[in-house]
Amino acid sequence: MKIIIMGIPGSGKSSQAKLLEDQLKLKKISTGDLLREEIKKGTTLGNKIKELIDPGNLAPDDIIDEILKKKIKKIKDNFILDGYPRNLSQTKYLDKIIKIDKVFLFKIPEKIIIKRLSNRRQCTKCKRNYNLISKKPKKHSICDYDKSRLIQREDDKPKTIKHRLKVYKKEISPILNFYKEKNILIIVNAEKSPNEIFKIIKNKLYK
Repeated sequence: MKIIIMGIPGSGKSSQAKLLEDQLKLKKISTGDLLREEIKKGTTLGNKIKELIDPGNLAPDDIIDEILKKKIKKIKDNFILDGYPRNLSQTKYLDKIIKIDKVFLFKIPEKIIIKRLSNRRQCTKCKRNYNLISKKPKKHSICDYDKSRLIQREDDKPKTIKHRLKVYKKEISPILNFYKEKNILIIVNAEKSPNEIFKIIKNKLYK
């Protein structure tokens, strides 16, 4: 099974991808994680990526395609793509290298997204995410697991979030049309509880 989970940043798609990975043994592939791994290595490519994404921009297609293709080659099957494709060019590229079985689109109002993301905090060491509204750390600004400092990522600040949403809207329409034509697009109400969303996805996967 090869699936894609799509949605506005903060719609909960990454959390669902993790649930699917843990419970259905589907390997989660997040382009965001792949890019952050490259940045952490401190390579020339990593530094270039950091300069681009810190203000809220997206990494160029050729960089994303290259990193993703390497990952898919290793896994081959039973995976979830989270954060890719982001535009029609990437969509067509992906279609050439592998056949996708299902595409889930998470729909949720923007005002909820802005509230969720602007309250998100991340551990500087283990990269675990917290939320000051729904998933608070036991101690303010300190990770529950390794006691490292929690920070607000640059791309979680309100101004950057609005920029990301603007970019997302512009790019998403042709992608949805592409997968509608293939009859593999499934719309999910992302305002539901995580458990309800997981049940919906699980039921749709094998129909």
